[in-house]
Amino acid sequence: MSKKPIPFRKQMKLARPDVVERQKQHSRKSGIALQLRMLRDAEGMTQADIAKATGMTRQSIADMESLVGPIPDIEDLGRYVDVCGGDIEAVISPNDTDLPADESE
Repeated sequence: MSKKPIPFRKQMKLARPDVVERQKQHSRKSGIALQLRMLRDAEGMTQADIAKATGMTRQSIADMESLVGPIPDIEDLGRYVDVCGGDIEAVISPNDTDLPADESE
């Protein structure tokens, strides 16, 4: 009788919880960054335009739009989104890490 193999995600979580957490954080950051970029593109603005209108540096705007790194402060997000005529909506929900994942990977 053969043992059922341990799925990769479970192995990774057991062996390197730090990597799993870093991936999870980048997932959130990537989603925010992509939304900011789409909002800016829809307004036909450059990073320099956003920086000038918000009083932030162009590098801070680039960092906000980066797919990795820290999640921007809500105040900075608010200034960015206001300049683009957008809205921020917050969703508070339970952490889904305890839900069964697709273990086919």
